[in-house]
Amino acid sequence: MWAWEAAFGLNDQSLIVLAAIIFGAAVVRGLTGFGFAILAVPLMGLVIAPAQAVLLAIILQMLIGPFGVGKAIGHIDRRVVSGVAMCAMLGTPMGLWVLAHTPHDTARLIIAAIAVGCFGTFLVKRAPTPNPAPLHIAATGLSSGLLNGFAAMPGPPVILYFVRSGVPPLTARGSMILVFFAAAIAGTLTAALRGLLSQDLLWLAGLSFPLMLAGNQIGSRFFGVIPERVWRSIVILLLCVAAAGALAKLQA
Repeated sequence: MWAWEAAFGLNDQSLIVLAAIIFGAAVVRGLTGFGFAILAVPLMGLVIAPAQAVLLAIILQMLIGPFGVGKAIGHIDRRVVSGVAMCAMLGTPMGLWVLAHTPHDTARLIIAAIAVGCFGTFLVKRAPTPNPAPLHIAATGLSSGLLNGFAAMPGPPVILYFVRSGVPPLTARGSMILVFFAAAIAGTLTAALRGLLSQDLLWLAGLSFPLMLAGNQIGSRFFGVIPERVWRSIVILLLCVAAAGALAKLQA
């Protein structure tokens, strides 16, 4: 483990904690269909540098993306999804640029605050918005990309968009899978072109992916079994812990 300790400050205990975070967040993703980065990034940011946590989450989301694409394509509005996805891909490099110019402790706190705030928006009931304008589609995609680049969290604007649109759940789920996959590809390619993907980070992502895949499969098995209010309460509690931890690091 010495190489990762030199590259990320990870000793054996920290590596175990990181593995538990990835696995647990993947279970939530399988259970809910979203939320991996919202939960994983602020918690991983307490173990490794925020920028590394964001890049690791982006790579993992790109790796798991193909597992749902095949089933999703047949249930989407291709015009809307392609518009949101393209704008998300355009916004991602801007988010990565902002992250690169933000101090670690400040980024850690902002990411935790974004996660807590974003999950809170999922609790808000919104009226459907029929036939949203192209500007609305573009704004959704760009904001998703910015959040993807800065915090590996493209989900909240996209989820809110499809909830407001009132599309069937199967269509919404398929649409989000494709948008998230496109955003993850953009994030990974941008990071690679900027030389941000070290060999150590790629190895860590490769070794972490089986944990993410296993957690996602386990969570999927409990989809519809665990009451929504239970898992929402657990996730909100964990996000508050992440925010408190980030604040403690900032004050240390």
